[in-house]
Amino acid sequence: MAWYYWVIVLGVLALMYVMLIVRQKRQEKQSKQIMESFKVGDKVITHIGIYGKIKRIYNTTYGKVCVLEIGTLDKIDIEVDMRYIAGIDEKTAVADEEPTKPEEQKQEEQKTEEVQEKKSKKKN
Repeated sequence: MAWYYWVIVLGVLALMYVMLIVRQKRQEKQSKQIMESFKVGDKVITHIGIYGKIKRIYNTTYGKVCVLEIGTLDKIDIEVDMRYIAGIDEKTAVADEEPTKPEEQKQEEQKTEEVQEKKSKKKN
């Protein structure tokens, strides 16, 4: 009866080992797909919090490297290993695609002025 316990223990260990290998391969595949999806012009964020725009991508002996353009006034280029890019910065990408219209801003300003005038009239 004792040998059944050993079979069960070895079976569970083998199952855990296989599950870990499958999980690791799946994660590697996902990270490779994400790395391949980056293209020139994408606004990205690195793992350490640097925001930038991909200017150029090239291969080296150690893997892919991209040149990030950072800064707003003084454009600075830095080289970053593609493995250290966390992802595409969706907030700035959406903000750049949909700029606020001047007409909408004027209407909002008029509404706030009207509200302020009503409040000042109520106080008097």
